[in-house]
Amino acid sequence: MTFLVLWQQKIVTNWQWGAGFGQTALGFSLSTIPIEPVFDAFASGMIFIGAAYCYSSALFEHFEARSFDRERRWFVGAYTLLLIYSIFVLDSLSYQLFLTDIAFACLIGLAFVLAIPKARRGVDKILLASVGLVVLDTVARAIYFFFFYGDLSDNFGDFVDSAYNLAVHITTITICMTFPFSALVASGMSAMDRQRQAAERDPLTGLLNRRGFEIAMTGPGGSGLREGTVLVCDIDHFKQINDTLGHATGDAVIAAIADLLRQVTDGEAVTARFGGEEFVVFLRAATASEARATGERIRQTVAEKDWRFFGITRPVTVSIGIDRVRPGEQEPYPAIARADRALYAAKAAGRNRVLEAGDDAVCNVSGRISA
Repeated sequence: MTFLVLWQQKIVTNWQWGAGFGQTALGFSLSTIPIEPVFDAFASGMIFIGAAYCYSSALFEHFEARSFDRERRWFVGAYTLLLIYSIFVLDSLSYQLFLTDIAFACLIGLAFVLAIPKARRGVDKILLASVGLVVLDTVARAIYFFFFYGDLSDNFGDFVDSAYNLAVHITTITICMTFPFSALVASGMSAMDRQRQAAERDPLTGLLNRRGFEIAMTGPGGSGLREGTVLVCDIDHFKQINDTLGHATGDAVIAAIADLLRQVTDGEAVTARFGGEEFVVFLRAATASEARATGERIRQTVAEKDWRFFGITRPVTVSIGIDRVRPGEQEPYPAIARADRALYAAKAAGRNRVLEAGDDAVCNVSGRISA
């Protein structure tokens, strides 16, 4: 119920956690308050395999791993046929329990193995550890009762009072109880991360916003800015695009240029949209010449793009200003302000160009502003 409420409130992103734990509760209800032995055996088998499918789906989504949906559905279909055979043909409780345990462990074990490389946070590692305990407990119980425990009756009516049922209840309320609580904590941490990222991201482009950029620029522990160079990029004559083609086209152009910035800059670059048609790129540890080369690649890539798909028949261009973060600066805005003045000079010099803060054109523009 907790997971379903959290899903309804959009704190948890999927309903599979709630469905998995709900089915598990229903399965234990059947083993505690039986209805009819054969029905209970078949129903509990389908319920627990359904729970395992939901658990594995929730794990795949949580860790953003490939889910193998088609293969898992085929697996559940094959299990269903084998379950029918073990209950209605073999008439064997031990085969039904062994089959269900192994199938349950296989489904969750697949998600466990594929999620291991993607576990970065401590809470995610704890979640995987609890999943590993569930898989280990299930496999160990299946092997022990099927191969080594000789007193397990094949009569379905004897299940409620069996040592197997007692073992299931004991391990569920001890070691396996870590599973739901670790899943709850991990889901809560993921929700907090999503909220944090939403507060630091521009919804149109997916780039960092002003706040996210400032956080990314700040060094570890807030001890100062990282070394590097700032590029301020602005779309030339953007107002004409909005006025003639509408704001929807303008938004599409902004999003397209954001994609071009991602393509041109490497993985070390920090790219943000500061609002309107203005972008800021921070190149870690880049020299002025390296930053100028990157700026020229950005300018040329935008200018050479075919914009006819957007209904634009003329070239779209950008102007870019550059300046390095200077030693001792405790916030990014002085470097951005200098790069912005270089951008203003690039606009005044004819647009579609890249200028550094120390260029003569920038100094001339700054002199005119001072005068």
